[in-house]
Amino acid sequence: MTAPTTSADFDRAYRSPITFWGDIRIPEELQTLVRQGAPRSALELGCGVGRFSRYVARQGLRVTGVDFSSVAIAKARAGAAKDDVRPDFLEGDVTHLEALSGPYDIAFDVGCFHCFDAQGQRAYVSEVSRLLKPGGTLLVWALDSSPADVPLSPAALKDVFAPGFELADARKSRRRLAASHWYWMVRASR
Repeated sequence: MTAPTTSADFDRAYRSPITFWGDIRIPEELQTLVRQGAPRSALELGCGVGRFSRYVARQGLRVTGVDFSSVAIAKARAGAAKDDVRPDFLEGDVTHLEALSGPYDIAFDVGCFHCFDAQGQRAYVSEVSRLLKPGGTLLVWALDSSPADVPLSPAALKDVFAPGFELADARKSRRRLAASHWYWMVRASR
């Protein structure tokens, strides 16, 4: 099976009862991000069915989750309807987020960034830079061998996110049994 790349591909994948990238547990890295520095607002890029956004909202943060799959957003909203606290879910392209205004204290992405080609990565960085407050942290989990055939490594991410972000940390991961990294990017102060 090839990795989905378009919103229609992802819609088809999200119509399945189980997706091959589905997550049951909340990553410790995300739990730590939410606990550090007393953030009040968060942006999830590529939120899928909203499991992580819902977790973050239950921790007391105002959360906006964005995904370009209408099926995923419908599932996210349906799941959140059962909760006492509800994230906002927006169907949209994370490289064009004109409908949003920041600043957000933190942002996170568990598997979206690695889907972009070089042009998409630059647009993504531009939007996150616009929406994240200076000094805010962006947590990214990305495969080392991206579906977009763009090599990803700490050096590559440092380069793509410069000069608006500093790579604060990068840790190897075997999440989903795939060679990958967690990246902590800190938005530069202006």
